[in-house]
Amino acid sequence: VVSCVTMSDKALVKGALLRPGTHLDLVGAYLPTLREADDTALARGTIFVDSRNNMKSGGDLSQAVASGAITWETVKADLFELVQGKRQGRTRADQITVFKNNGGAHLDLFTASALSQTLG
Repeated sequence: VVSCVTMSDKALVKGALLRPGTHLDLVGAYLPTLREADDTALARGTIFVDSRNNMKSGGDLSQAVASGAITWETVKADLFELVQGKRQGRTRADQITVFKNNGGAHLDLFTASALSQTLG
């Protein structure tokens, strides 16, 4: 697991160095001018996001789309789709997975809803 929570404006994670089976967690770089992972990291990985509604706001994905390394359709699922069973997460042990979290109040509501359903 590689987890990044930075305000970097240059890619820190080099995709060529990611081993099969790595999970890359990108939590910072929530502005279009910021970046934590390079195009190769995103192109090699299966990409998941917190929400499709705000996935275009952060620099990691928007810069990779602008360069042609990925498309918006490359994003496999968001948290809502995963939890609802509409999409599957990791499917192979050697798969590189990427989770891009742009954050937002929707995550607090999502968590509260799940707890409410679980606890009654």
